Amino acid sequence: MASHPDYPSESQSLIGVRNENGTNSSGKKCERWTIAAGVLIIVVAFSSYLLGLPKRSSSTTKEPLSDMSTEPLWPKFLSSQVLLYNERPANTSQAVALDWVKSDEPCEPTLGEPWLYKGRRGFNTSVTLYFTPEDGDVAGSLSGIEVDIYGYLEKNLVGTYFSEAKTSEDGTYHSLAVALRNSAKEDLCSKSAKRNVHDKYLAIAPGLKNEEIPAHNSSPLLGTWKEGSCIPGMGNHWFKDTVGGKNLSFKAENTVPIVPMYDNDGTIMAIFFLATSKKQNWAPGCDCLAEIRAPTPECLGTSNFWDPCEGLNQANKGLLYICNNLCGECDFTGSGATPGMYTTMHWFFNEQPQNFECVGSNRGPMSYCPSGLYPTLLP
Repeated sequence: MASHPDYPSESQSLIGVRNENGTNSSGKKCERWTIAAGVLIIVVAFSSYLLGLPKRSSSTTKEPLSDMSTEPLWPKFLSSQVLLYNERPANTSQAVALDWVKSDEPCEPTLGEPWLYKGRRGFNTSVTLYFTPEDGDVAGSLSGIEVDIYGYLEKNLVGTYFSEAKTSEDGTYHSLAVALRNSAKEDLCSKSAKRNVHDKYLAIAPGLKNEEIPAHNSSPLLGTWKEGSCIPGMGNHWFKDTVGGKNLSFKAENTVPIVPMYDNDGTIMAIFFLATSKKQNWAPGCDCLAEIRAPTPECLGTSNFWDPCEGLNQANKGLLYICNNLCGECDFTGSGATPGMYTTMHWFFNEQPQNFECVGSNRGPMSYCPSGLYPTLLP
């Protein structure tokens, strides 16, 4: 898919320019140390950027809130893209300030009213944020996140997780949505929508599979999910297989395309959308680590909403690979790219997610498994 130079660059924040999207900021020991060194380079390269993120004040309340209140509902904070942590709107007032535009498309009963970045729908602007309706000076609250998947996807998941085919100026796509409000309990297209600020709710593909994501890791619903690794700045990962549940087949076509992450208290802090092929605008010859140290318009300058760099290797080798999110033996197959590649798009719901650390870890920025069991690395 060709890139679009008129669309905003997510990486401009790395070179001191505020971009239009709105920014806020077990194998051989030597192989593990090589990977550790690479990860440390990334962390060091981003340290000054992350430390410069402005602190946003937290709101407190003693009473249940509704969309009629001037206080924010959950989530109070929203950011996306691992390492970049770009600020995203958690209500319609922030949406306007960050150049999101309410779409003329009808309200979706299971998600809310759609808003598009700069009113555009395309490969480089492949995210729709949904909000409850505004009511005078009271802003609408975030009620859903939807990502349009262009190009390869697992066709067997169409109709359960992915929508049927749709079209935009950039071609055919399928959408994958996560609801942040329960449409069975409130009318997301009405100004009367109400719910308690502490009532966290997430559901994958609310108009299709409608699979609830536990808001806390103590929920019995998480019994069908497989606990993965803990990664600093991201959280504790959990995966699910569409056939085996917590018994993962490690097949791309059987992997639930949403991965939740929890903080050390067990509360949901993030999710990522998982694509089983390359989705980021990452040109051949662009080196990830080099770009992080010294961004160029030719590489990071054309990036989109997906996480930066080329993606995650299907094979357990290199600096970034999909099994890094899991513990123990892990060997994914079935990626739609050659060589096998996966792409993620992280969304964070808490303030300053880059400060998250893994309890008990002595591995620095590397993934941590309390069991001490890690995927076997390939040479």
